[in-house]
Amino acid sequence: MMLLVGSLLGSDAGASRFDEYAVKAAYLYNFAKFVEWPPEVFLASDSPLVICVAGENPFGTALEALRDKVVEGRPVEVRHMPTATGLDRCNVVFMGQSEQIRFKAVLAELARLPILTVSDIGGFAQAGGMIGLFESEQHIRFNINITVARQANLKLSSQLLKLATIVD
Repeated sequence: MMLLVGSLLGSDAGASRFDEYAVKAAYLYNFAKFVEWPPEVFLASDSPLVICVAGENPFGTALEALRDKVVEGRPVEVRHMPTATGLDRCNVVFMGQSEQIRFKAVLAELARLPILTVSDIGGFAQAGGMIGLFESEQHIRFNINITVARQANLKLSSQLLKLATIVD
């Protein structure tokens, strides 16, 4: 996964906030590659895989690196959802720090839907999100709440699970 993160970032990856979100954008793409959605989620074989950012967009232009990317033959489409509504039309939902106050309500709305939820809000996976990103030793790491993912009928690759800390 790190090799692909590096290829998405290019060779100029420093320690700035922009770079932090460039890494997180690459993680979103890679997470999507290691998740199997139920077949009925996609209307057609060429339906896009939709990655949504709920609330404020902390990524700046970093998500533009996902343009022209493909996951399982599906084009990746990125949408910004400033009001955090319509998220049920997404395959991956990222909730940034701006959603700190209402992320639990958003998770309740998305509960059991086959939507991969990801955030860098502290304790996200422990609070019922699927993947929580956090910084450790100047690296971005992640927790996975496998119970919540299973309840949403998402299958996470064993390769992805090996890289994560599993939480309940």
